[in-house]
Amino acid sequence: MPHRGHTRHMMKRSLTLLVALLASASAWAADPPDHPITLSEALTIARAENPTLRAARAHTSAVQAGEITAALRPNPVFTSSNEDFNPWNFEPATTQEFTQNVAFLIERGGKRQARINDARLTTAVAESALHDSERQLELQVKLAFVNYLLSSDTLKLAEQNLHGYGQVIEANQVRLKAGDISQTDFDRIKIEEASFESDVLNARTSMLQARSQLAVLLGFADASKLSITGQLSPSPVSESLGQLQQAALEHRPDYLAAHENVQKSEADLKLAHAYGATDVSVGPEYKRNGPDNTFGIVFQLPLRVFDRNQGEKLRTSHETESSLYAEQATRLQVLSDVQQAWDAYQAALERHNLYTSDYLQRSQAVLDRLTFSYQHGATSLLDYLDAIRSHRDVQLGALSADAQALAAIHQLSFATATELLP
Repeated sequence: MPHRGHTRHMMKRSLTLLVALLASASAWAADPPDHPITLSEALTIARAENPTLRAARAHTSAVQAGEITAALRPNPVFTSSNEDFNPWNFEPATTQEFTQNVAFLIERGGKRQARINDARLTTAVAESALHDSERQLELQVKLAFVNYLLSSDTLKLAEQNLHGYGQVIEANQVRLKAGDISQTDFDRIKIEEASFESDVLNARTSMLQARSQLAVLLGFADASKLSITGQLSPSPVSESLGQLQQAALEHRPDYLAAHENVQKSEADLKLAHAYGATDVSVGPEYKRNGPDNTFGIVFQLPLRVFDRNQGEKLRTSHETESSLYAEQATRLQVLSDVQQAWDAYQAALERHNLYTSDYLQRSQAVLDRLTFSYQHGATSLLDYLDAIRSHRDVQLGALSADAQALAAIHQLSFATATELLP
């Protein structure tokens, strides 16, 4: 049961939090670190600097302050009654009557303890909601980080392809001067360079947009200084579907909040019944009637003939039933989320394996053969250019497959509220 020391501690904690919030308000929108950050560092920064998460933490602290209110006892009531004053014959010592009393409300039915329990459970639900906000923010940061990696690697690949195609143009310019190819064929090869230049421009735009999205999540106003380090290298998940579903039921904040909400609804029901009990007020009384001084006891008892809190008892009873069904619905949703994330992961991993074990090597081999054939006049220009385009598409597809597999693991981590990557 809370005591004065506990109350003072919570008030001190609330004041400390307020000072910290005011002191840190100017720190928001600070510059990014002067070095490339890892995913782990990005998550740490987001937890500390994201303004939405800061707001959620402040709200949770505000909810927790309700525990102080719940533990407070009713204030005593002082009443002063002065009667029989005669303005033409003012003699307080002989004719006037003075009555003073102090009444103390005695709460019955366990109201105070019921309020305390209800407030604590309200805080627990708010804390679970905060953890769920953290879980969602972490997923956003992870996906934005993957998108930044993908766009950066795509830009590097586009620049490499543009440089490599520039060498192809130089080689064919030599062949043009030697008379091995016609001017028309060379112009076709030169025109194809536009698609490579377009790839570079598009990739650079995507990279800048991805960087800005990540900077917002990390609480940085200036995205130009933000750089990251990491690889698009997904690792296989060792846990089975059943293990992941069990982990989700144990760790998912939204499911824990649904379970805690059942407990809170039960506490609300107990509180409603407690408020149905009749409180009494008792206190000492002093009375002076002329020269006589007397003492007495004041006793007040409400006659609860009509209002016995029937409405709240019925409402909280139905709310308890509703929370049980809501918990069951949340449990089913959690299991479904894990199943869907698992299926998406399996598909993404299979696609990733196809590119890494087959498509990339096969595409490179086809390009090498057609390049050799074209240089020796055994393949048409159109077939050669088509092989270049196909290899470029396979390279981009491989990068996309890597990113999708990594994002699928992050989605699976989100669905289970666990970290599946080392």
